[in-house]
Amino acid sequence: MNKNGLTTIRTGRLVAAFNGVLGMLFLLLNRVLSAVVDMAGNAVNMGLARYSNFTGRFAADNFEEDKQLLALLKEANELLPLADTALSILMVLSVVFIAIALLGLLMPRNFVHILVALRLLKWVPKGGESYKGSKKSLSPLQKKIVLGTVGGLVLLIIVCAGISSCVEKVETATKQNYVKNMQEQALVYINAQKEFYGRNQKVGGPKGLQLPDSLETEGFSFKVTGSRFIAVSKVQIDSCAAGAKWQVSSAVKGFFTTELQLYRQPPKDPHCAALTPDFKNLGRVKAQTQP
Repeated sequence: MNKNGLTTIRTGRLVAAFNGVLGMLFLLLNRVLSAVVDMAGNAVNMGLARYSNFTGRFAADNFEEDKQLLALLKEANELLPLADTALSILMVLSVVFIAIALLGLLMPRNFVHILVALRLLKWVPKGGESYKGSKKSLSPLQKKIVLGTVGGLVLLIIVCAGISSCVEKVETATKQNYVKNMQEQALVYINAQKEFYGRNQKVGGPKGLQLPDSLETEGFSFKVTGSRFIAVSKVQIDSCAAGAKWQVSSAVKGFFTTELQLYRQPPKDPHCAALTPDFKNLGRVKAQTQP
C-alpha cells in the first residue's frame, strides 16, 4: 500500500466494511425474499384449496381461464422449494461476508496480510509501482492466522449447510408424522365403527363411537359426523397444498342381510393422494397367502 494513500489498517477496515455491506445486502435480500415466498406460498395454498372442492374442480374442468390458473398454481407450488434453497444460499453468503467483515474490523493488519497472501491485494511502494522485493513473507503466526481463518470460514459454511439440511429433514419428518397421525385417527374411526356395528347393527355417531366430534392438531383438522370421518390438512405437505381432504364414509347395505360398508376417499389431487397410497385399504383385513 502507498504510504501517501491508505495505510494498512485503513485498507483492512475499508475492505472489511465493503464485505459487511455485502453481507447486510444478502441478509436484506433473504428477508425480502422470505416475505415474498411466504405470501406466494399462502396464495398458492389458498388457490389450490379453492380448486380442491367440488365447485373448484367443476370450474377447472369446464372453464379455460380456471384451467390455466390451476396450471400456474401447480407450477408455482413446484417452484417454492427452489425459493427455499435460494433463501438458504443467501443466508450462508450473508453469514460468510459478515464474518469476514468482523475479522477485518477486529484485526485489520492481519486481515490485510491474509488478502496479500491470497493475492487479492499487493504491496505498493511510494513510487506507485509494485516490486517483488517489497512483498513481505508471512510470519509463522500470521500463517496460522491465515489457515485458521480460511478453515474457520469453510467450517462455518459447512455448519450452516448442515444446519439447513437438518432443519429440512426435521420439517420433512414432522410433516410425515402429520400424515401418519391422520391415518391413525382414521383407523380409530374405522375400528370404532366396526365395533359399534357389531353390537348395534347400525352406523354410529360421535357419541356412540365415543369419539370427539372435532379435533385440531398442528397438521390436520378432524371431524366426525353421523356417518363420516373427515380430515383436512392445515399446512402444505410436500407438494400437497393445505386444504386437502381425506374421508371415510360409513353406510349399512342390504335388506335381509345387512353389512357395514366403509368408503375410503383420498384427495383428488394426485400429489396429496401420493402421501397415503394405501389409504383405500386402511383397516381392511389382508388376505393371508398360502405358504
